[in-house]
Amino acid sequence: MEKTITVAQSLRHARHDFLNELQLIKMNLDLGRLQEAQAIIRSHAEAAMHASRLADIGLPLTEEWLLTANWRFPGFNFRVECPALKAPVHLDADFRRFLEAFVESAKERLSPYQAFYGVISLTSSAASFEMEISCPGNWLDLDVLETPGFMVRKECSEDSTMIAVRAQMEG
Repeated sequence: MEKTITVAQSLRHARHDFLNELQLIKMNLDLGRLQEAQAIIRSHAEAAMHASRLADIGLPLTEEWLLTANWRFPGFNFRVECPALKAPVHLDADFRRFLEAFVESAKERLSPYQAFYGVISLTSSAASFEMEISCPGNWLDLDVLETPGFMVRKECSEDSTMIAVRAQMEG
């Protein structure tokens, strides 16, 4: 079930997260941990670069989902990577539906005290676009939404799971 989030709520969450990160940087600087403070700053610069690329590939519904998921789903923590240069924009709503169904399926398998950490990476080539969800743990029993127009693949090992959704580019 999709929970919407208002612009005001998004800004409130973003402001809260930003202030927490500033406090973390200040604390590390006060303790003389220059390397740790620099690492936090680098990680935020990298995240901003990926968010900018995500905005440029033309998937506004998927972009909104990815940028607000950590706030909408307590207990889930996704890091987004976007080296993709283009995407099949006609499948934007389908990608968002896939992500929503993925989280709902994962929530059913999480204990109330368990957190979910994952990386969502968006990549592209001239012919295809792929969204890969990687997470620790074996999620063999996790149901993934089969969607027309997508090729969905799930690979599980003893300590990690990868789900890839591939689609052909338009034209």
